[in-house]
Amino acid sequence: MLWEASRGDLASIPNSYVEGLSHDYSDGSVSLLNLLNRVTLSEKTYEEFSEVVERLIYTQDSDWPAKDSILEVQAEKLLHDSCGEGLSFSELDFDLSFAETGNMSNKIELFLKKVISSVYLDGVSNVTDKDGNPPNASNSYLQSPDGKSFSGKFFDNTDSEKPKKFDFEIMKGSKGDWTIKY
Repeated sequence: MLWEASRGDLASIPNSYVEGLSHDYSDGSVSLLNLLNRVTLSEKTYEEFSEVVERLIYTQDSDWPAKDSILEVQAEKLLHDSCGEGLSFSELDFDLSFAETGNMSNKIELFLKKVISSVYLDGVSNVTDKDGNPPNASNSYLQSPDGKSFSGKFFDNTDSEKPKKFDFEIMKGSKGDWTIKY
């Protein structure tokens, strides 16, 4: 909705609107969506916008300077910093079979939403297993026993009473690349 209303010009979103988008999570993380109208998109695409939103919606306050002193957030730097050494998803090798630390469920769901959103551009509201449970230790965070795939359901990010749902599978290929099917 924000993307369509702003027509990609995030600076046009009023301060009075973005001020209501900040949030403090119980685990100490914060939502910095109140900085959204200070973001400069390099590609000016919905995909880039979605990645910026995902990066700002759940972050550590200590990773940022005082919010009042931030005049501009460059999407290119924000997204580069959020992906380790600037590697794309296909270049990363994930082994998520380690023990739960912090709120792993939220981290894995956020990761899967970002990955699925890279191909499903209408947005992803949540990710679950086939029974509707979020990623957690009891369902191995939607990861297969061999660590080479994730599978479950995702729901699109629409305002309708009955969002669309899709089965998905994210698989590691023979060359170390990852593919998504839904």
